[in-house]
Amino acid sequence: MLDGVELERRGLPTAAMITDEFRPTALKMLENQGADWYPFVEVEHPINIRNDEELRAMAEASVEEVVRLLTGN
Repeated sequence: MLDGVELERRGLPTAAMITDEFRPTALKMLENQGADWYPFVEVEHPINIRNDEELRAMAEASVEEVVRLLTGN
């Protein structure tokens, strides 16, 4: 996520994804970096137990939000 923040600061749109389990950690990390403005996409935790079809469904459900983050639309 911090790579995404740095790229955004350089003017390159990014779309970081995290699982909901790590939201508190992500928010604290962003606060510590002075980047509480940085948006991210959340998916349901955990992902390591998901099969290919479940992961594909999660990715497809996130596409619109990722596009919004990348394009500002």
